[in-house]
Amino acid sequence: MREVEPTERGVLASLGVDILEAGMLAAAAWLTGSVALRSQVAAAVGDMAVQVFLLIGVISSRRPLDDRHPLGYGRERFFWSFLAAVGIFIGGGGYALDQAIGAALHPSPVGHYTVGYAVLGATIVFDLLALEVAVRPARREAKRRGIRLWTLIRNSTDPAATTILVGGASAVISGVVALLGLALSQLTRSATLDTVASLLIGVLMLATSGFLLRTNRELLSGRGVPPSMLRAMRGIVAAQEGVAGVADLFAVVVGPASLIVNGDVIFDDELDVPAVEATIRSSADELRKRWPSIDYVYLTPVPKPRVARGA
Repeated sequence: MREVEPTERGVLASLGVDILEAGMLAAAAWLTGSVALRSQVAAAVGDMAVQVFLLIGVISSRRPLDDRHPLGYGRERFFWSFLAAVGIFIGGGGYALDQAIGAALHPSPVGHYTVGYAVLGATIVFDLLALEVAVRPARREAKRRGIRLWTLIRNSTDPAATTILVGGASAVISGVVALLGLALSQLTRSATLDTVASLLIGVLMLATSGFLLRTNRELLSGRGVPPSMLRAMRGIVAAQEGVAGVADLFAVVVGPASLIVNGDVIFDDELDVPAVEATIRSSADELRKRWPSIDYVYLTPVPKPRVARGA
C-alpha cells in the first residue's frame, strides 16, 4: 500500500472538514440571515476547490521523471498551488467583500443567533483540528532545523503544505471574526457589525491569497535558496581537498523537496582528471548529507583567473 505523505494527509483532512462545514454553515446562514455566515459558506466551498487543486498537485508531482521532464514533475505542485491561491482570492475574499457591500447597501435583519453560535463554534473546532494535523509535521521539521515555525513556512518549498497551514490559520481567524460579528450584532441589535465582520473576512482572505500567490510565483519562476544557505553550500565545496576556490555557485528549487545545485569550481593545478572527478563527487556527497533535498549537483571545473600584465 502506498504511504500517504504528511502534506497529502493534511489536504485530505482539510477537504473532509470543508465538506462538513459547508453543509453546516449553509444551513446556519439560511436560518440566521447573517452575511458573515454567508461569507463563511463561500469560504468553505472555495476551500473545497482549493483542496482538490492541492490534491491534484500532490499526486501529479509524484510522477517519475521521463525524457520530457528530466528533472521530474515537482513543479506540478507549484502550478496547482498557484491555482489554489487564485481560488482563495476569488471564492473567499471576492465573495465575502461582495456580500459585505451588498449587505451595507441593502441591510437585512439577523436572527436565530443560537444556531449561528453553535455552528460557528463547531467549525472553529474542526478548523483547529485540521490545522493541528498540518502543523504537527511542520513543527517537527522546524525543531529539527532549529528555526521558528514561521521561518519554515516563509521559506518552504512545498506550496501545498504552506497553503494548508496559512489557509487553515486564516479559516480559524475568520471563524472567530464571524462569531464576534454575530455576537456584537445581537448585543447592538444592528446588522452593521455583522456586515463589518464579513468585510474583515474578505480582507483576510485577500491577504492570505496575496501571500500564497507571491510564494507560488517565486517557486514557478525558479526561486533560489536563502543567502545563508547558499553561503553554507559554498563553504562546504570550498573546504574540499583540492579546491582552490568557488568562482560561482547557485541553487534553484525544482520541486517541493528537490534542489539543483550548479557552480563553477577552481581546482588546484596539480590535480589530474580522476582527482577532479573524485573531488566533485565528494562535494556532492557532503552537500546531500547536509541537505537531503538536493537531487542534482553540477560542478564545472574552471581555470584560475589570470592576472593582467602590469597589474
